[in-house]
Amino acid sequence: MARISKVYDALLDALGMVAALLLALVTLGIAAEIVVRGAGLGSLPWMIELVEYSLLAVTFLAAPWVLKHSAHVSVDLLVEIVGPRGRRILALVANSAGLIVCAVIFYYGLRSTIELYAADTKIFKIMTIREWWLFALVPVSSALMAIEFGRRLYRRAAASGEGPAAPGEGPAARPVDAGL
Repeated sequence: MARISKVYDALLDALGMVAALLLALVTLGIAAEIVVRGAGLGSLPWMIELVEYSLLAVTFLAAPWVLKHSAHVSVDLLVEIVGPRGRRILALVANSAGLIVCAVIFYYGLRSTIELYAADTKIFKIMTIREWWLFALVPVSSALMAIEFGRRLYRRAAASGEGPAAPGEGPAARPVDAGL
């Protein structure tokens, strides 16, 4: 189990790095567009489209990594008011809801991706791309986030003594998420 967990963590780290690289390339692309226009050399008409697709990819590729590191935006006003037992209950509810929502998004995203693949639909702008390429990001990202929510639930249960803890995954090995 620990080896699978390490492979999974490496996958999320790789996706986070790809997202960061894409974001850097988007920044450079926008700067190049500004320089080309400012120099009176015309424009790079495909750049805006490439930026649009890249920002979509960055969002879906980085989301599981962000969740893993609890780097997402959270409102912890209620969490600060309730005691430790209330925090455990809120974390259980939030992580369960996250897992369910991600599982539903995975299901419908996968269905849509398969339908778009079968129909071989394309997006015709300056660049022509297959529509399923963009939609494939949704089930991949939502599946990884569902797994991460499941891991959070497992760690919380293991830390509270309510479930079995695998070697290297108990409360001493990894701190339980402080927030939601």
